[in-house]
Amino acid sequence: MSGARVLFSRRYRAALLDYLLGSGETALVRAYDLGRRALDDGLGLLQVLRAHQGALDAVLESTPTVEESLNRLKAAEIFLMETLSPFEMTYRGYVSLLQGRHEEPRNPPRHRPGARRHD
Repeated sequence: MSGARVLFSRRYRAALLDYLLGSGETALVRAYDLGRRALDDGLGLLQVLRAHQGALDAVLESTPTVEESLNRLKAAEIFLMETLSPFEMTYRGYVSLLQGRHEEPRNPPRHRPGARRHD
């Protein structure tokens, strides 16, 4: 595993644990920043999901009850969605850019009176 992936996984696990322990909005900001950093470091969605799964496995192993496990799963989902939001914004921007290049002009230029036509 590359150094960037290992470092990301460690940071992700620590931030997820902080969130599950109640650090709230501060941890969600960290999740968003982790997503941005993952993009900057060239990590993909699957690598982020692997980090999430590894962190979640560790959390669930130490969870004593099914009810608490379900609560942690729901909270981890929120955290993951925040982490993936930079990927979503990048994807939407990319799709928008592609659509802008391939769309026909809405009002194509017409022949202006008095202008020369080259037929």
